[in-house]
Amino acid sequence: FGDAEEEGAAVRAELGAVIYTSNVLGSRGPRKMQVAIPKLDSDGVARGGDVLSKMKAHDYSPLTYTINKPPRWNDQVGAYVLNFNGRVTMASVKNFQLVQPDEQDAIILQFGRVGKDEFTMDFQWPMTPFQAFAITLSSFDSKIACD
Repeated sequence: FGDAEEEGAAVRAELGAVIYTSNVLGSRGPRKMQVAIPKLDSDGVARGGDVLSKMKAHDYSPLTYTINKPPRWNDQVGAYVLNFNGRVTMASVKNFQLVQPDEQDAIILQFGRVGKDEFTMDFQWPMTPFQAFAITLSSFDSKIACD
C-alpha cells in the first residue's frame, strides 16, 4: 500500500478556488466573485499548487484568474443586467459571467436561470467541464453566494 498511497498523493491536485465577496447592498445587489484555476504545463498537467493561498497572495502567475463581469444597472427593467445573448432568460442573483480582468469581452464561463428550477451553463477552454460545474454549484450555497 505504501507505493499506491505515494502515487495517489502525486495525482491529487487542487482544481480551483472560488471567493465570494458581498457588495454594499448585501443580497439585493450583484455579488462579487473571484475564481482561479491552475494553468496547465506543456504536458497538460495542472500544477497550480495551493490555489487559494496563491489567490490571497495575489500570485496569479500559475493560475487562470477570473472575476465575474460586473453587471450594469438597467433603468427599464429596474435591475442589474448582463448580456447573455439569449442563453439566460430569467433574472437571478445566481446569474454570472466569468472573465479575465484584462479581457472582459471573452467570457470563460457563464451561468444563469432559464426556468423555475432550470439553469444553463456555457464554458470554454481553459476550464474543464468538472471545474465549470463545481464553480456553478458553489453559487447555490446561499451563505457564501448571497450574504
